[in-house]
Amino acid sequence: MSVEKMNDYKAQKKNRKENLAKEKRKKQATRVAWIGAGVLLAAIIIGGIGYTGWSQYKAYKDSLPDYSVTSQVVQDFAGLTQTEAAEETENTETEAAAETEAAAETEAAAETEVAE
Repeated sequence: MSVEKMNDYKAQKKNRKENLAKEKRKKQATRVAWIGAGVLLAAIIIGGIGYTGWSQYKAYKDSLPDYSVTSQVVQDFAGLTQTEAAEETENTETEAAAETEAAAETEAAAETEVAE
């Protein structure tokens, strides 16, 4: 071996412990970085699946029929409820008129009895 090669070998042998420690730390840092990236990727994937599942569930719940009081109101397609309401108001008006006539007759009869 030449003198230069011998000097290089002696320098490497002299710093071997420090060089091995540096390489070990570098490998460990690389391993930690890969594990961190894997955990981050797994969290993103699980979060995406969770969000997709939640949005599907929300859409399903929104598609179910709503049985609240306001949704049970039947729409009047044929106009039946309007005619029934008009008939009811006419009936109540005629009943009220009949009651006032009956009250007037009873008052008139009472006055004629008092006058006799």
